[in-house]
Order: sequence, then structure tokens, then C-alpha cells
Amino acid sequence: MEDSQPEHNIEEKVLEEQKPVEKPEERKQEKPKEKGPSIFLKLKNKIGQWRRTIAVARKPGKEEFLASIKITGVGILLLGFIGFVIYLIYHLVW
Repeated sequence: MEDSQPEHNIEEKVLEEQKPVEKPEERKQEKPKEKGPSIFLKLKNKIGQWRRTIAVARKPGKEEFLASIKITGVGILLLGFIGFVIYLIYHLVW
């Protein structure tokens, strides 16, 4: 056992010699995190987007309004019909 300890010490010395030595100048310094826009700037930008949307928006005419009602009604009826078919299938199978 006495013979194995000197070999162990030799291995440690070899490993220490193989480690690269870092100079203080070569150490990587962490860059400070770049901060994004502040909460107030984000809010200001969002309000600007809302203002542009309101400026572009307009009241629909009678024809456009009726077309929207028809399309919405057909969509609601279609979803209701699909739901009813699923309900019937469920009760007929179980």
C-alpha cells in the first residue's frame, strides 16, 4: 500500500500541470444584461397601437352589418348542428 500512494501523488501532480492557468486578464467577465424597454415605454407603445386602431376603425354600413349578422348566424347554427349530431351519436351508442 505504501507504493500506491507515491503513484497517486505523481498522478495528481501531472493532472495539476496539465490544467491551463488562467490569468486574471483572460477571465471572461460577465456582461451586464441589456435591459429592454421599461414598462412605461411598453404601455406608451401599446396605447399608440390602440389609437391607430381606433383611428382606422369605422362604423359599418347597413349592408356590411347585415352581412356580418348572416355570417355569424350561419356559424352559430352550424356549430349547434354539429353539437346536436355528436349528442345523438353519444346517446345512440351508449
